[in-house]
Parts: sequence; C-alpha cells; structure tokens
Amino acid sequence: MASVMLVPKAALTVGGELKHYEVKGDSGNVVRRGFCPTCGSPILSLLPAMPDFVALKAGSLDDPALFKPMMQVFMKSAPPWAPVHEHLPKFDKQPS
Repeated sequence: MASVMLVPKAALTVGGELKHYEVKGDSGNVVRRGFCPTCGSPILSLLPAMPDFVALKAGSLDDPALFKPMMQVFMKSAPPWAPVHEHLPKFDKQPS
C-alpha cells in the first residue's frame, strides 16, 4: 500500500541520486521505482503509461500533510485491514 501523488516530471527536484529497480506492472509495462540509496526509503515510481509525470510517495515529502487523497485504486487486492475512505472514488485497478 502506498500513498502517491502525481507530479509533473519537469516540476520535481530530488536532492541527491536515487537507486532504482524495475518491476513488471499489471499492464505488462516496466515500472521503475526509486529509493534513497542510504536508508532504502521509497521515493518515487516512473510509469511508462504517464511519461511526463512521477508518482511521488507522499511519505517522502518534507510535509506529508500536504498530500490530499483523491481516489483509492487497486481495491480488489486491498487486504481486509486496509483503511477505506468511503467519500473517495474507488477503483479495482488503475483507471485508464
């Protein structure tokens, strides 16, 4: 489970270099994930379906309170203990 916000790639500045690894997403495309090389904290994901945006992990923000959830995705695979916000739109998979 991750709280992410889409940020225009051109507007994002990351202090320092990230380490990356790649995984195959549900679409079959390769998702590239960036982590802090020192502590291993997840920072961002690069998604081929949205090449001009970065999926930034809300927990990596200097002020995570700035993050405002707008939807919940991958609800089909959510564990029973996952928090569900009834007022937000829900999707079983990534909306197109």
